[in-house]
Order: sequence, then C-alpha cells, then structure tokens
Amino acid sequence: MGSHLPALAHLAEIEVVALADTDPVALARAAQFAGGPRTYQDYRKLLDDAGVEAVAVCVPAPFHAEVSLAVLDAGKHLFLEKPLALTLDDADRLVRAAAASRYKSMLGFNLRWHRLTQRARDVIRQGTLGPPQIIATQLTSFHDTIPEWRKHRASGGGVFFEQAVHHFDLWSFLVERPIEEISATTRSGQWEDEYASVTASIAGGIIANGSFAVHTGKTNEVEVFGREGSLSYSFYRFDSFRCTRGDAPTDGIRPRIDETLRALGEAPEGFWRLRNGGDFIASFQSEWRHFHDAIRNGSPAECTFEDGRRALLAVLAAVKSATLGRPVKLAEISDHH
Repeated sequence: MGSHLPALAHLAEIEVVALADTDPVALARAAQFAGGPRTYQDYRKLLDDAGVEAVAVCVPAPFHAEVSLAVLDAGKHLFLEKPLALTLDDADRLVRAAAASRYKSMLGFNLRWHRLTQRARDVIRQGTLGPPQIIATQLTSFHDTIPEWRKHRASGGGVFFEQAVHHFDLWSFLVERPIEEISATTRSGQWEDEYASVTASIAGGIIANGSFAVHTGKTNEVEVFGREGSLSYSFYRFDSFRCTRGDAPTDGIRPRIDETLRALGEAPEGFWRLRNGGDFIASFQSEWRHFHDAIRNGSPAECTFEDGRRALLAVLAAVKSATLGRPVKLAEISDHH
C-alpha cells in the first residue's frame, strides 16, 4: 500500500477504481483501505479494465519495464515509481516508448514535490546562498525484514536503487545541474548494500555527499552550502527549514530567541498538516495532482523518464565505483552502453 493510497485518499479529483497484486492478502488489505475497488491478481486483467484511465506501477524494480510498457500498449497513462529501471537497456526502451506514446508518463520522485524542497529550490534560484558549493544529505531507515528482492543488488535491492536514487535525483533538481562523477563505498551485512557513502561531482564545481543506510535510525535530511549562506531541512519535520547567512551569529541568546519565535510561528500550520498526514504524504499528493493536471490539461508531466534515466546512470556509476574502488564518470557508463 505504501504512501500512494493514503495520499490518493485525500484527493477528490482522483478515484482509485481498481487494484492488482499477486499477493491476495496484500490485495485484500489495500482494497479495504481504498474503499472496495475492483481487484485483480493479474495486472493484465487490470489493463483490460475499460474504467481505468491511468495506472500507477509500484511493482518490484525488476518488473518495471515489462509492466510499464504493457500499460502504454494498453492505452493508459503511466505513473511509474522509482527507479525507472535496473538497466540502461530497459531505461532506454521506456524513454522511447514514453516519447512515442500519446499518453502521459511520469516518474515518482516524490521528494521533488515536498514543500520544503520547493522552498529550497526557490532560495537557491534567487541567489540567496550565492553560488552553491556543497550539498550534504542523509537518507536512512530501519527494517527488521524486507522482501527477498530487496536483499540483492541484482534485483534492485540495497540502498543505491531503493534510497540513494532519490537523492541523486534531488541533488540535480535542487541546483539544476547534472551529476558528472561519483565515488562510492558500500558495506553489506545480512543483505547487500545495507550502507553506503557517496561523493559526487556536479557540473559547475559543486560537491555532493550522501549517506544511506537500510538498517539504522530513520532520517531524511538536506543541507546546501553556498558562498554566502546555507540552508537545511528534514523531510520529516515541518518546522525544520533553516536559511542562514554566512556571517550570521550561531551562538548567544539572540539566535535561540529567533529560533523559538520562528518555530512558534510555524506551529499552527504545521500541526494542521500533521493532522492531514504530514508534509511527506503531501509530497505524494502534490505529484499526483500534477500528474492529474497534465492528463486533464494536456500540459507536460514533469519528472520525466529522461530524469529517471539520469538518476539511474548515477546509481550504476555508484555501483561500479563501489565494486572497483575508484571514481566513475557517468559518461563512462553511458558511453559503454
């Protein structure tokens, strides 16, 4: 069920009319939550359902290409959860199919649509921080058990395909520049790639650092440092956004008073958001509203499959770097494809 059904439950303009899952228990649970839509254990039966206009593909990553291509062939609009695919061959097939189709296609990088990411991007665009120099992010989680496919890199498991791909896309989205080179170190435990540290070079001389883990505490945080200031925020805390001038004092009573007043000012609206699922669920609602509007208005759907291919290139470069123990340029991955 993830976060998509809870997000869609609050959107009057979108109705969940059908669900498909090979697991009958999970299917029954999701159907009960969604209010009793039609259910299928074979996704192809769902694609034959004339009442379905758009399909969200949230299957394990090894099946993204197969199911997504079938959605477009069936004449449905396609929302595909990240990552785009596991290989560049499949990614290119999807990019070509989306470009050739008259139906809308969109990739699910929900962090782009988070309220604080939108705010951070505006601050960076306005030049408030000066030229960006460093991006530092963390995305960690805690799981006692995970599905078998998520235990192995080859089937799309591990922190690179499941977690780091979100931040690889986010880095480029925030500063509007591509990743050029990646150096990665990974550690495996009971599963492959449980922990990873990544350093990336972004066009324009920007350095990005990311820490990713699947078996530790839960964090999802961003810092951006420019020549004239910095900003930071957490995807899990509504009052976490900070934007600080480089010469601003960091100690003494005044910064603490300002911090308290700012938090009190944001509290009423923040608590209202929490009652409606919080900013994280709202990020899924925002991407779904955008997808709906693109379908209804014929406008472009942002977060394209080309964006997904670029993020996949970064993942594949990180995997190669961790394997070989050296930095890897993204062009090296693309040129050898």
